Amino acid sequence: MENKAKIRINLNAREFEIEGTEEFINSHSEKIDSFLEILKSIPVNQLPPQQPTPPAVVVNNQPITGQVQPPANGLPESFGEYFHSLPNNAKDVDKVLLAGHFAQAQNEQNTFTTLEATKLLLDQGVRLTNPSQAIKNNTDAKRLIKISKGKFRVSKDGSDFLKKFLTNSAD
Repeated sequence: MENKAKIRINLNAREFEIEGTEEFINSHSEKIDSFLEILKSIPVNQLPPQQPTPPAVVVNNQPITGQVQPPANGLPESFGEYFHSLPNNAKDVDKVLLAGHFAQAQNEQNTFTTLEATKLLLDQGVRLTNPSQAIKNNTDAKRLIKISKGKFRVSKDGSDFLKKFLTNSAD
């Protein structure tokens, strides 16, 4: 099994996030403490200006920016924000449907590929057991429509399912 560790600092939001094994975190406790002290010591008005969000996914040298027009499609600005609206009991088929829905909103042809959806999920630290099977299950359930080889579109049933699933999770 592959052990991954991640430390993320967002000065604008004054956030500090650590992911990894207990051993990893303990081995870096002094550095972590110093980061926290630095965050505490910086006055809010001295924080650097917020930088634009870097591209989340690049497929065939075409960036998918992770930025959408909220009024046009009602999606959050970043996939991470959208992903975290999923309930904890979400299955792989639900996760790939959500990622596909977001990737599709970024695409001029209003389609997405398995690779695009998978990369969005990997950026959130989610590795699907079998992405192709999750896509097939969504297609069989008529939540996805196969447009051409390797290209899919979230159907009206899929959009309705996501809305209901996300609404029920907020309750």
